[in-house]
Amino acid sequence: MSLAIQAPNPQSASLALSILQSKAGNRWGRAVEEMKTKRLHVEGDFPEFVVTNKSGTGYKVRLDPHGNGSCTCPDFQVRIAQEGRICKHIAAAAMIALAPQVQAPSPTNGPMTNGGQTAEVSPLVFRIRRNVQTDGKGGVQVEVQARITNDEAQDRETASYAYDLLDRLASLAAKNTAPSETNFAREAVPPSTAKPMPIKSRTASTTEGNPVPAVITKVDRTKTRQGESLFLKVDVGGETVPVFGRPEELAERLEASGYDIPASEIQAGLQLNLPCLVVTGQGSSGYKIIQEFLPEAA
Repeated sequence: MSLAIQAPNPQSASLALSILQSKAGNRWGRAVEEMKTKRLHVEGDFPEFVVTNKSGTGYKVRLDPHGNGSCTCPDFQVRIAQEGRICKHIAAAAMIALAPQVQAPSPTNGPMTNGGQTAEVSPLVFRIRRNVQTDGKGGVQVEVQARITNDEAQDRETASYAYDLLDRLASLAAKNTAPSETNFAREAVPPSTAKPMPIKSRTASTTEGNPVPAVITKVDRTKTRQGESLFLKVDVGGETVPVFGRPEELAERLEASGYDIPASEIQAGLQLNLPCLVVTGQGSSGYKIIQEFLPEAA
């Protein structure tokens, strides 16, 4: 049995990973955190993956050996692709696909340039290995590798995630199931027998109303009895529907729409103009309300 994943050679994988990290910004850290807390799940083998968020929406990610990535999520398609940046789904796939391929250079024999001088040494990695019994007789060695950044807090966080990943890989090996056997299982199973994507909220909401196109235009502020309150201005068929909440709550609404905007960036006056789908209903006061946000590309 083998857990090997088809991927670029270590040298090109190291370069691709470095390029993708440079395009990720704060999304790299968010991908690490959400993978640790199991809010992001990655399936597939290089170069194609499905990255599923906490609401059960899966996006297709494709990587290449040259440090490029694409994703079907609205955050990438609508907001950041044209700026040369990547989304957290691409970052998560890159960690799984490319980080284990990066080898640690010899501390005494670093890479040489054409002039004979020692070039900058690539970031080191640490390796965690575990032997797993699969059938009571034979076993398989599972290994996780992670980059060392010399940032103590980040390295501690990375090590914590690496051990968590190792446990999941070991569990997979113990079941005698290679990752490649689960690739795009949703597409391989006939629709009549396929297990539906676990988007519970969408199934429940469509019994009350069908999703309709909308645009989240901006973040605004208004005065209420409790003080000033932030809200999303949402254009639904030419009608503006406000959605109130704390920055953390509005960030969740945006994430449900497919957009990765942290709560720290949500403030009055933020222009968005983000297309999505919404399920509407009628509030107790008789006004239209938004019951659910959905990604336009889901």
